[in-house]
Amino acid sequence: MGFELYIPKNLEFCDYIEIVQSARTFADGYDRKDAERLRAVLATKIEVDYRLVSTTIPMKVCGPEELIAEFLSPELLGNKNLLTQHLLGQPYFKSVSKDEIVVEWQQIAGHGRWMEGSHTLKKQVDKTSDGKSYMEQRYIKEDGCWKLAGLKPSLLYEIGEFNEVVAERST
Repeated sequence: MGFELYIPKNLEFCDYIEIVQSARTFADGYDRKDAERLRAVLATKIEVDYRLVSTTIPMKVCGPEELIAEFLSPELLGNKNLLTQHLLGQPYFKSVSKDEIVVEWQQIAGHGRWMEGSHTLKKQVDKTSDGKSYMEQRYIKEDGCWKLAGLKPSLLYEIGEFNEVVAERST
């Protein structure tokens, strides 16, 4: 059996807008290193599954504060020399029910490391890594709002070395 196009018949426009706004807010929170933006869209429990990106990252379930602390830690996006931009393309709604929506986004994740002394108007990077992926997000209804309850990226390919971008300088 081949691919069957899923067209949700029960997706209200206001739910669509809330999902799109939440996904963008999550990406912006990630890129701007802004815990408040992340906190605004996260569910009570979030399932994080990066195994299709890296075999060394185990799947886990955590609360919002744990996820924010990890994602914005100095070893990841909290690294002051790291800049990112996660661009979301068209969404593909994989399932829609009254309590859960699963959507897959086309995603480009740009990563760069600031050059020493370039935190001025002319910002420059010395290392870059860009990843192309699909990002599956699962949303659930909590207190009448759609909240992000699952992340599952699948990497298509990467240009550059991400580990070199996030590595601290030895100087």
